[in-house]
Amino acid sequence: MNIKNCGICEHELTAQITIREMQLGLREDFSYGVCSNCGCIQIMEVPSQLEKYYPDYYGPFNAKAPLLRKLPFFKRLVKGIRIKRKYKQGDVTLLNYLKPIGTNTRAKILDIGCGNGVLICHLYNLGFYNVEGVDKFLPQEIDYGHGVKVMKKDLPEFKSKNYDVLMMHHVLEHIAEQAEILNECHRLLKDTGSLLVRVPVVGEAYKIYSEEWVQLDAPRHLFIHTLKSMTILAQKTGFKIQEVIYDSGSFQFTGSEMYKKGIPLFDPVSQKPNDREQYFSKKEIDDFEKLAVRLNENGTGDQAIFYLSKA
Repeated sequence: MNIKNCGICEHELTAQITIREMQLGLREDFSYGVCSNCGCIQIMEVPSQLEKYYPDYYGPFNAKAPLLRKLPFFKRLVKGIRIKRKYKQGDVTLLNYLKPIGTNTRAKILDIGCGNGVLICHLYNLGFYNVEGVDKFLPQEIDYGHGVKVMKKDLPEFKSKNYDVLMMHHVLEHIAEQAEILNECHRLLKDTGSLLVRVPVVGEAYKIYSEEWVQLDAPRHLFIHTLKSMTILAQKTGFKIQEVIYDSGSFQFTGSEMYKKGIPLFDPVSQKPNDREQYFSKKEIDDFEKLAVRLNENGTGDQAIFYLSKA
């Protein structure tokens, strides 16, 4: 796929940058373009064998899902009341993602591109009893019991207007058909529902590290959005952005500093993650975390959660 104009707003891609694959330590170079209008960074040509950059030891299919704890009706009811209280008190931990839309435990939730479904299992144990996941790259479907399933299928196979909440946690940046996936989400979502999209965004870390910014993640990240490009994409697909919360952490600095030193995130020989504590002191990591908090507060962190509703 050769991209000459922006895949989001169709303006010219004026700047081209070369980004090296560093997460797996392959060190292959890929060309990316920067949109002259919306600022979205995007790959110029998607590799024909993109699957080779997602080996078995790559992230989301290897996380360990918790055991599910079945709750009787009364305890589920109590959990729902407690979750509402936690929303108000700000004590939300995993519920941070759902707090801005006040999702109740009865909501029908679909996590798109969920890997092996760790997040929906945690949500079930918190009291959300109507949760599902889907990932078309899953080796095979997973049934955790109690109605909690991860399906291996494409979104067009799902019934329309069937969900209260759709979630995509670090999924959209991996998809070439940006408008198509959001159009499917629009179809699946109830008219009063919410779409949660969590993605890396162009912020201060890109200004500091340029081509060595860890979230560029060539060639897996096909589109790296800005606030403007996400706004345009939402409008094109019948959505409006209700809220944006920046949630970047110290990884934007530790990962980028490792790349500057030529250190990949995974050791190419052992195929295991490189421990960042080998390269940074506790104080350095703490300082990076404090800096990330400040960047999030002023809207320049390197990842954000976009809350969309139907326009």
